[in-house]
Amino acid sequence: MDDVANGRTLEIQLLGDFRLRYGGQPVRRIDTPRPQSLLAYLLLHRGAPQSRHRLAFIFWPDSPEDQALTNLRNLLYRLRHSLPDAERFLRADRKTIQWRVASPFVLDVARFEEALERADEALEGANRDVAAARQALERAVDLYRGDLLPSCYEDWIDAPRERLRQAFEQALTQLMEILEAQRDYQAAIAVAQRLLRHDPLREVSYRRLMRLRALIGDRAGALRVYHRCATVLERELDLEPSAATRDIYERLLAAEEATTPPPVVPRRTGAISPLVGRHAAWRALRSAWRKASAGRPHAVLISGDVGIGKTRLAEELIQWASRQGIATATARCYASEGDLAYAPVAAWLRALPLPPLDQVWLSEIARIVPELLAEHPDLPSPRPLSEPGQQRRFFEALARAVLGSDQPLLLLIDGLQWCNRGTLEWLHYLLRFDPRARLLLMGTYRTGEVEDHHPTMDLLHQLRHDEQVTEIDLTPLSKAETGTLAANVAHRDLPQRLVDCLYGETEGNPLFIVETVRAGLPEEIRESPSGGFVCLPRPLPSRMKDALLARVDQLSPLSRSLAELAATIGREFTFHVLAEASDADEDRLVRGLDELWQRRIIREQGEEAYDFSHDKLRELAYAQLSEARRRMLHGHVASALETVHAADLDTVAAQVASHYQRAGEAQEAAIYYRRAAQVAERIQSREDAERYRQRASALAEEDALQAP
Repeated sequence: MDDVANGRTLEIQLLGDFRLRYGGQPVRRIDTPRPQSLLAYLLLHRGAPQSRHRLAFIFWPDSPEDQALTNLRNLLYRLRHSLPDAERFLRADRKTIQWRVASPFVLDVARFEEALERADEALEGANRDVAAARQALERAVDLYRGDLLPSCYEDWIDAPRERLRQAFEQALTQLMEILEAQRDYQAAIAVAQRLLRHDPLREVSYRRLMRLRALIGDRAGALRVYHRCATVLERELDLEPSAATRDIYERLLAAEEATTPPPVVPRRTGAISPLVGRHAAWRALRSAWRKASAGRPHAVLISGDVGIGKTRLAEELIQWASRQGIATATARCYASEGDLAYAPVAAWLRALPLPPLDQVWLSEIARIVPELLAEHPDLPSPRPLSEPGQQRRFFEALARAVLGSDQPLLLLIDGLQWCNRGTLEWLHYLLRFDPRARLLLMGTYRTGEVEDHHPTMDLLHQLRHDEQVTEIDLTPLSKAETGTLAANVAHRDLPQRLVDCLYGETEGNPLFIVETVRAGLPEEIRESPSGGFVCLPRPLPSRMKDALLARVDQLSPLSRSLAELAATIGREFTFHVLAEASDADEDRLVRGLDELWQRRIIREQGEEAYDFSHDKLRELAYAQLSEARRRMLHGHVASALETVHAADLDTVAAQVASHYQRAGEAQEAAIYYRRAAQVAERIQSREDAERYRQRASALAEEDALQAP
């Protein structure tokens, strides 16, 4: 107890990451997997001495006994010289090694299990104390920061890791049931979302979350959960949702007060097609990942024409990594105006668990993640970035937040050509911040939109100089690969003559192939007098635009109008913004949104948003609008953004300004451009700030000239 009072306690974290603190200070010397693994084993088996022979066999099962015992002695020597006051915590003799249970230490696994025991005790017997059980379960789930020692890949850890995973899942389920019984639906929803993040393949968890969303009257949110469920099951297991899940979904679509049956929407055909071709590109990706996971930060830049499959290839590696429990985060940049500087970095920080950081770093991060100020009201205000050294401090804070978990990490920016210069400069800084970081950064960009003077090329030249980049330039698919992809999308074998015709029209562009098949393939083929083949009765579209138009033309009037509104937003969108900008009621919005998803015009993006399945679909939907309708819709979107983001208008100021400008509302646009310039100045994005000020001035002059 004296040691605890004197602050000489050893604090040990094994859940989610390996961390040690002694006397309140970080211990960084145990920084490789093997000593961490031995320490974890001794801690988890602290109740009894561990035989040296058994430990040697567990850690070196394929080595001769003498060599294994020698390896154990060397490893123990390293551990004892890295652990502060090791003799206070470790007891070793010629035959055994044991963790001293009476030593002053705090272990997160033990605290997690103790909290679960308190919850069980509170729920036992006739005198159930639900309030105490809730408190204990909340404590337990807070302590579970992730799987047990995720950097350890040894066989011995599988059983305790899985036992703790199941205990955590049970705790979440119990807590969710208690919260639902107490009608604390919002808290229950947060727990259900965490349960799904922990195990995204548990279909019953989707049903629970759909039910909870419906209980608070959020039909759109419940529908979004179904969309996510169907997408994940299709991608990971090649399965459709079960009848029980579809029953909830169909009841959501068919409002009880409806007097007419809901519209029949075509079922999705075929699973998400597996990656076709790209064998060399996939090998290059895996090679880059091996470098990064070995502690050599690396970047992969994937380039190619529109529709060539850059995003599809990058997402394949993201999915491959996620299935293995590797931390991943994805961000997307847009051609439309209004991105807050460092927006991709902010998206990553919101997707990744924030590591423990001092207030000085949190204060810097709050520049681009302002919700931290609400979570930490005592955060000091950051200094102006114009002061010497502040830009570097800001960059360091972001890097610490992204890399702070010390786990292998895979990051993706889709649409690198639309990143601003400040973000690209920080990406280069991130790759140099920690030479031992297990980090792979992926970026995609369109070849035709990145010229020699583009900031993306500056980043590429720097990474080439540092030998930190793998470049992948994608080319069209072969005829055989075209046939394979088309058959996967059509969910049936295709005659070779149709494949020949399809390849001739699409020239092996994957997007064109997919959209042509989804628009509908002809059944009859005949030879043409001039050679080749003609498809009857419906010819294949001769251009990508025609293939996309054919898909959009299949939409109902309601869904087409929603697609036009979503395209006007110009980026990923939430139901709340769409609903605020639309004049349709909730029932029609839900039905229209579901049809867009069913027809693969849009896809779900995380827990809250949707986006077009490809930018070309967005561009086409927007291009079909008349100028008058565009102006009207931009005005609706600007007003909707003001309403939905009333509490944090700084984050969308540039977007609102852009929409008001396109709506012809020069005065309102100038006001928001000036506000956007101030926001950009606070994060030292001088180019953006100057551009916004110039636009504000030009619009103010335009407004003055038009005044009577």
